[in-house]
Amino acid sequence: MGDINKAPNDFFENWNNLKSMPYKNVIEQFVKRSDENKMMNATQFEIENFPKKVRKDLTVSETNIFYHGLSGLFKDDKWWKDASVADACTFYLSCARNFIPYFKDYAQEEDNLSQKQKNEIFSLYQICTLFISWNAMREKNLRKIMGIKKGLFLR
Repeated sequence: MGDINKAPNDFFENWNNLKSMPYKNVIEQFVKRSDENKMMNATQFEIENFPKKVRKDLTVSETNIFYHGLSGLFKDDKWWKDASVADACTFYLSCARNFIPYFKDYAQEEDNLSQKQKNEIFSLYQICTLFISWNAMREKNLRKIMGIKKGLFLR
């Protein structure tokens, strides 16, 4: 088994570069290279990185207000033109602060974060990225709004 801190540490050590990396490119790669089952399994894995009391709030459902908040991105083509990976992470943490009690007073992304905070913020980012990617994979209209392609020649 690998180092569970490696990916989160790499993510935050690369934070300044993530400010200029287009987030829609990340979504496009997930859509092109993954499938629904892999995304569902990866989402479950990331959710299990959180304390049990938080997992329910991170589980995707039609009634989960956190995911309804994220769904606003599905209508915002301007956000998709300009958003970086860092912007997405910041937005996801902001939504979590608003809708999930566990995150209410959570540290900022650029604070001096503990290893636990880095791991949880990175897991939150992954969960949200998987949610967005899963929806983009299923709905051509969303891909059009995001400005991404599903296949080599398809929008």
